[in-house]
Amino acid sequence: MNTIASMLARGTDELRRAGVDSPGLSARVLLAHALDLSTEKLVLVFQDQTSDEIRRHYEELIARRSRGEPVAYILGRKEFYSLDFQVSPQVLIPRPETELLVELVGNSYSRQQKKIFADLGTGSGILGICIALDFSLFLCLACDISKQALAVARSNARRHRVSDRILFFRGDMGAGIKPQSLDFIVCNPPYISVREFAGLEAEVRNFEPGQALLSGERGLGHIKRLEQEAARLLRGSGRVFLEMGSTQADHVRRIFSRWSSCHIYQDLAGLDRAAVVCK
Repeated sequence: MNTIASMLARGTDELRRAGVDSPGLSARVLLAHALDLSTEKLVLVFQDQTSDEIRRHYEELIARRSRGEPVAYILGRKEFYSLDFQVSPQVLIPRPETELLVELVGNSYSRQQKKIFADLGTGSGILGICIALDFSLFLCLACDISKQALAVARSNARRHRVSDRILFFRGDMGAGIKPQSLDFIVCNPPYISVREFAGLEAEVRNFEPGQALLSGERGLGHIKRLEQEAARLLRGSGRVFLEMGSTQADHVRRIFSRWSSCHIYQDLAGLDRAAVVCK
């Protein structure tokens, strides 16, 4: 019988045998997706039966997860800052710790101010979009070197109705932006070293875009490039809001040593995760 409860049990068992972390949670989320229900409503229909078509679809989803594919890519979406965003294998999956950058920007400016900022390496567009939603008078320039990533970001901007205040364009770390035209920059650059990359979870190494993770032997190449570009692009006492690796605070301070200030902030796990640097 294809009861929802029995399908969930089989899916959980298959994921457990495959060594997937939190197999019950993954199986539940994927089953809710196959049924087009919320996970909260799933328990209300446990004894219901489903069609063979839905069963086959669910089995395909479980097979993908068994091979290590992240749930976010299977669903095609991920929550960030309490909002739903489209994702694809061409963009990084948003992490909760990146919300710290949005919060730091939110604590730094007034909602009545008009600002022009850049989201360098925008990926799925989460930073620029969330900031634009928080600040209705802000304008954003969002760039990425990946055409596929920009397509995802544009789709997300349309979904959240901020397309009129974000200009997306293909470029590398701000190339093409007029010098001294920005009030601040947000950036979640690649900051993983070659050694660290080898130790990442298999589903990150095998499925997420390496060019959005890796930054040279020590993981600092893009941060150094960001410092150079930000010095050129920011006007007045402009700021950089930067995500970094948990062991990179001293390196970031040295890279931005010519700037007037550099403050390090911790994520919810108590790890160094972000820097706010003032020109």
